[in-house]
Amino acid sequence: MKKVLTYLFAIGIISAGLNPTFANPQTPPANFAQKHPSREMVRQKFEQRLNLTDKQKEEARAIHKKGREQMKPIMDQIIYKRQEIDAISKTKMLERAKQEQIAEITTQIRELEKKANEIRKANSQEFESILTKKQKNELAKMKAEGRAEFEKNHPARPPFQGLGTPAGLFMPSFTGRPLFPPPVPDFTNK
Repeated sequence: MKKVLTYLFAIGIISAGLNPTFANPQTPPANFAQKHPSREMVRQKFEQRLNLTDKQKEEARAIHKKGREQMKPIMDQIIYKRQEIDAISKTKMLERAKQEQIAEITTQIRELEKKANEIRKANSQEFESILTKKQKNELAKMKAEGRAEFEKNHPARPPFQGLGTPAGLFMPSFTGRPLFPPPVPDFTNK
């Protein structure tokens, strides 16, 4: 019996060593490059599709670099604020005080995100200003295709129904009685 178990164990180890998924779990699957192209490939495809000239490519890279330099301090602040929220949530202070501080920091993050979006819009407009009319039309097509692809992969959420109606307060409790009695209509003529 021990020999059989030893042989089975040895066969299991050998077969695991021959299986490529166990041999090197760090190597990506064969079709990974098709599904996840590198940034350089995406940039080249973008430039080809828009048929950018060498001068436009240089200007676009300069605009992109300037935008990254403008965004870096804002994104660093956002990261710092999120770490601050995480640290506050782990402290042993009163829950109400935690929530107040987190709400304040969240509003600061929203302001920083607005600044970041303004920079993105400005950079996008600056990039579009170096394009010809034909290139702008192609860019609009690319944006529409990207939006359609996004919506295909991310179905729309149902519309927000609010936090409930006041009638929700009159739902029966576990005892079968309403939590609060419904309002009594006033039939008096005043």
